[in-house]
Amino acid sequence: MTTFAKYDVDGRVLFNGDVPESMLALQGQRIFVGDIDGRTHYVRDGHKHARPESPALLTGRDLTRLPMPCEVVINDKTYPCGEGRATLNFNLPGLYRVRIVAFPFLDALFEIQA
Repeated sequence: MTTFAKYDVDGRVLFNGDVPESMLALQGQRIFVGDIDGRTHYVRDGHKHARPESPALLTGRDLTRLPMPCEVVINDKTYPCGEGRATLNFNLPGLYRVRIVAFPFLDALFEIQA
């Protein structure tokens, strides 16, 4: 059996599998042969690469160095971000979980007490 992963045009691993070597060509385009964990790695130019740390920073309520494009996820609600920075404002006090999503970067995770 041959271990492989199917990946999208951006290198994001969609799924992993095992097939007889004779069936590998039937899996289509964008196939990586070998073990790869899509949570920590992606495929670029047919090779496995570690996903880099996000450059995003949180200072107070200001997010800076946001990779572009990205999404800012606050308590499971997603907001597209078209700039490299954002100021967070909250209507209610509480703990807010903020996640910056910008593939191939690893997600940046923050918590803010408002």
